[in-house]
Amino acid sequence: MYDYRLNQIELLSPVGNWNSLYAAVQNGCDAVYLGGKSFNARKSADNFTLDELKDVFAYAHIRGVEVYVTVNTLYKDSEVKGVLEFIENIYQYGVDGVILQDLGTAKLVKGNFPNLELHASTQMTIHNVEGAKYLEELGFSRAVMARELSIAEVKEIAKNTNLEIEAFVHGALCISYSGQCLMSSLIGGRSGNRGRCAQPCRLPYSLVDLENGEVVKKEHEKKYLLSPKDINTLEIIPELIEAGITSFKIEGRMKRPEYTALVTEKYRKYIDGYFEKKAYQVLTKDQEEIEQIFNRGGFIPGYYLGKDNLDLISHQRPKNWGVKVGEVLAYNQQTKECKIKLSKNLSEGDGIEVWVDGGKNTGMVLSDYQQISKDIISVEIRGKIKEGNPVYRTSQKELLERLQESYVLPDTIKKVEIFGQVSAKLGRPMEISLWDSAGHYVSAQSDFIPEEAQKRAISDDDFEEQLSKLGNTPYELESLELDIDDNLFIPISKINELRRDGVEKLDYQRSQQFIETPRNDRIKDETLSLESSKLGDKKDLAVYLKSLDYIEEVLELGVDRVYCDSRGLQIEKIIDKFKGYQSQLFVKLPQISRSAEMKRVKKEIEELEQSEVSGYLVPQLGVAELLTDSEKLLIADYPLNTFNSYTVKHWQEEGYQSLVLSPELNLQEIKEIAKYNNIDKELIVYGHLPMMITEYCPIGSVKNDFSFDKKCQGECSNRSYGLLDRKGMVAPIEADRSSCTTIIYNSQPLYLIDYLAEISLAGCQSYRLDFILEEKDEVLEIIKAYQAKLQGEDVDLSELSFRFKKKGYTTGHFYRGVE
Repeated sequence: MYDYRLNQIELLSPVGNWNSLYAAVQNGCDAVYLGGKSFNARKSADNFTLDELKDVFAYAHIRGVEVYVTVNTLYKDSEVKGVLEFIENIYQYGVDGVILQDLGTAKLVKGNFPNLELHASTQMTIHNVEGAKYLEELGFSRAVMARELSIAEVKEIAKNTNLEIEAFVHGALCISYSGQCLMSSLIGGRSGNRGRCAQPCRLPYSLVDLENGEVVKKEHEKKYLLSPKDINTLEIIPELIEAGITSFKIEGRMKRPEYTALVTEKYRKYIDGYFEKKAYQVLTKDQEEIEQIFNRGGFIPGYYLGKDNLDLISHQRPKNWGVKVGEVLAYNQQTKECKIKLSKNLSEGDGIEVWVDGGKNTGMVLSDYQQISKDIISVEIRGKIKEGNPVYRTSQKELLERLQESYVLPDTIKKVEIFGQVSAKLGRPMEISLWDSAGHYVSAQSDFIPEEAQKRAISDDDFEEQLSKLGNTPYELESLELDIDDNLFIPISKINELRRDGVEKLDYQRSQQFIETPRNDRIKDETLSLESSKLGDKKDLAVYLKSLDYIEEVLELGVDRVYCDSRGLQIEKIIDKFKGYQSQLFVKLPQISRSAEMKRVKKEIEELEQSEVSGYLVPQLGVAELLTDSEKLLIADYPLNTFNSYTVKHWQEEGYQSLVLSPELNLQEIKEIAKYNNIDKELIVYGHLPMMITEYCPIGSVKNDFSFDKKCQGECSNRSYGLLDRKGMVAPIEADRSSCTTIIYNSQPLYLIDYLAEISLAGCQSYRLDFILEEKDEVLEIIKAYQAKLQGEDVDLSELSFRFKKKGYTTGHFYRGVE
């Protein structure tokens, strides 16, 4: 377990470009995370070329900062070798660790570069002890926790694993569990799992009653119902440190360098302040500057203090608010003169925005304005402005200019103290030795031989002046020892050359300081080899049933497998219904099971192991860890994001019978995966796909007018609700009253019966129908239709297809895929 009393807490800052790198390093980070031009989850950031990364490592390492490279997306078969080649290059350049989501790629990296640190991305959805242990056994050294965890849950994981624990402490919060969101992918074809999230959660929605189609609470119509506020944990840093967090991670690779500079500066200050053993108190001024640089209607401490009374959603506006500085006192529509009553100071060059009632807010940069009195100014501004409209300062010139100094002049704030010794003797080459407090020591010798001075001799002051000229380096000379003969002639240029040689050698030695062993590993071609599939021509039909009220009617149809949820399952009663049928019964275990839920899951598994169930549908790594020694059949479900043949190979090596391929793959990619590995592959070919799973309840939030202190009335149990988007599509909401988690489903069901003949030739062995919202008669009709189609029967399905065309359906990614 990581012990904060013995080990340094790491402050990990986001970097999207060179200026952000300078800003992070100069303001006190211990490490940075960044991406290359490809293979990372922030495609819209500037990122770095391969050649630039070599320079990035040198710049950061010289200054004592480690660099982690994000390779944290899912990879297609055609991309895996390129990813490995990229990692091989940065491994030899000196990367300190790689952040990964793709399980198959992670195993290849571990097999080829065993000394390279593997960090599990938050996209791997690690939210319990068992999930962390699973990764530890695979060779990961660190895991980024799911952002939904409480301090107590983080502490439990840290206590029960040897993994380093990384957690987000500041910045944007995804409303869905990371790695479990298909919203951007299903709506617009831009996959969050592939680094191209379009952030549809930041768009306006309305809550509607599915029974009558009416908007619930008209005053919250077309508001930002899924847009969370940002995290700010400055106030709870002591609790987070004591919970065992190794690395404090700041979100924001796509934000401006000034943001990186300021947030890094403040977290450095308060982390250090905690260890100084003084009374811990966060200054109001520091919080105001943090708020000014970026906020969405204030901040929250994330889920660290629990989700009860959590004022989570910024429903009025999804972007930066700035800081409220006053209200409109009066506005003249003819002259466009706007008088503003100020509650905070404004200065020339500050940006302001007036929030109007409906329509687009109007903003400006203060340049030509009149100071009417101490707290009233007059500006000329156009817009639908009224008396009482709030005025926000969206940028503060003085603050931005101060922060810009840290990256415009990237070696002026944070300096490395060094010590020096110089020897200059008549008739012998000059020598310089330089060292730092970390134990790095170098020496250099001049090619110039000092001579006896004929006129002016070199002085000690001359040496000290020239050797202290380190302004464009990361160093500051703390002390200098001189051993110099009297009456020597030495050109100043030769002293400068000697200084530069010494600094260059110290640069190199410090640039290698995090590389503990020689980096001679190369990609082993045999690790990329795959076994050809020898599976027979099989077309199983599997059915997931949310409701078991009509299980016997389904069994009568002769489906090959039935999946049902574990919660509330009366196992012996259900098993009795399967007697006399050839269908297998698989229990679908929870996609998310936090600490308390995991205790229940363990008990369920103990009971199920003694029953006659055929096996389990495994949707998360924590459950996979619990089932390591199970003798039941195991199927890796699609939330595990199996996206390539190497992840397929992993589950085969784990002894799984089958796996469900990612619904983001297209038909050609599926065909490629189907060529390899002797393990059954299953495709989902019908159903409302979950777009996200979240700890947030939009139903309760709207019903309670976003008042976090109102008690939940259990509205989700009484009626059915959905989210209406800008295009008129309604996404059904399923709220779990017992755990207060919410699943938001795609507005249209996946319906592929007209393409099933072609899909069934892709080489997969099983086809799955998910029934979540359908009534019994529709379920039975759809099963019969898919059965007939899979068996090659000549049946007329025109009426069924007509009904689906009328109400709307999607073919998912089978014919479009994701980039």
